Amino acid sequence: MPKTAVLAALIAAPLTVLAAAPASAHHAFNMYDNSKYVTLTGTVKTYVWKNPHVMIDYVATAANGDADPWSVECSSPNIIGRHGWNAASLKPGDKVTIVVHPMKDGSHIALMVKVTTPGGEVLKDKM
Repeated sequence: MPKTAVLAALIAAPLTVLAAAPASAHHAFNMYDNSKYVTLTGTVKTYVWKNPHVMIDYVATAANGDADPWSVECSSPNIIGRHGWNAASLKPGDKVTIVVHPMKDGSHIALMVKVTTPGGEVLKDKM
């Protein structure tokens, strides 16, 4: 093999690995059923404003009045921040209505679509 080909391979191999590393750190959202919208009314348990995704633990009120816990994934703070969200948008105890895309498997984990805050403001999550 010519020396230039060996040199090119030695340079290309590490660059290929470095380029692929960021892609493996993120996940797809195909586990959510983006064709379904579920509206939940309840209370924010926790609101965590940090990368890679803002997370909300939420206790919805089921039709029979029972507590129905959900974990709701939002976009990154950078993305939803451009749509009016901030670290103080929600707080534990807030009574809010949320619209989500549920998990395909029926578990109570969901992808945020929008939330109506206690003050009536509608905050959307643009993926």
